[in-house]
Amino acid sequence: MKLSTRVAGLSAIVFALAGLAWFAFEVTPVGLGFEDTDNPAVMVSFIRTHPDVYVDAGLALIMMAIALTAAVLTVADVAAERANSAALRWASAFGLFAAAFFLVHGGIRIGSSGPLLHIADLKGEWGEVAYLAAQVTGQALAIGGIVGLCLWAIGLSLIGIQTRVFPLALCALAAFPAIRLVTAILGPLRLLPDSELLWAISIAAIPGTMLWCLTLGLVLLRRGFQSAVQSRLDPATAGGA
Repeated sequence: MKLSTRVAGLSAIVFALAGLAWFAFEVTPVGLGFEDTDNPAVMVSFIRTHPDVYVDAGLALIMMAIALTAAVLTVADVAAERANSAALRWASAFGLFAAAFFLVHGGIRIGSSGPLLHIADLKGEWGEVAYLAAQVTGQALAIGGIVGLCLWAIGLSLIGIQTRVFPLALCALAAFPAIRLVTAILGPLRLLPDSELLWAISIAAIPGTMLWCLTLGLVLLRRGFQSAVQSRLDPATAGGA
């Protein structure tokens, strides 16, 4: 179990860092002077000028998908001894759904930039339509991935509160994915007030959710190494968690 714990920790850390990189790539156009990111003509021009940023965002998403898949499976293995099996399976299912959404989103990002620019060279308006198609599809996949990720994080935190398999401080950080989940669901239903502050909090909850994943990884990595050291000092504990 020590190996599973360390793999779970490393996978969660890699996912969190890749997620923060993806978030940084998403806000890069504004930092480079392409401020009207809702304008497809502006974004086609951005992709033409900085195609590497668009592709790098796709690579980050694929790395997220791979790392999250490993994290979901190994975290479930670590928590299985104390957690209710049905609750753990439900939480893990949402995490795997999130990984699938991120994987497809990353594939669209990597695979669409070249054809998109080729279409734009044929006719500018066609390029803008192609960008909108990729963007709308990717946006839906991103929302699905984030919702699945939040449900996984919230589910594991509730399990942690009930069983103490995870520290309560980590469970408290689930407030970030909870905020993002509420805004992601209630926002499209127009059940939230139209507020720039609320929008900013919702966006900030995305890196906040990555912070939860990073903290989970650090907790599990520390636990795994502590268990390895303990087993060397006391061989009788070699089969412990």
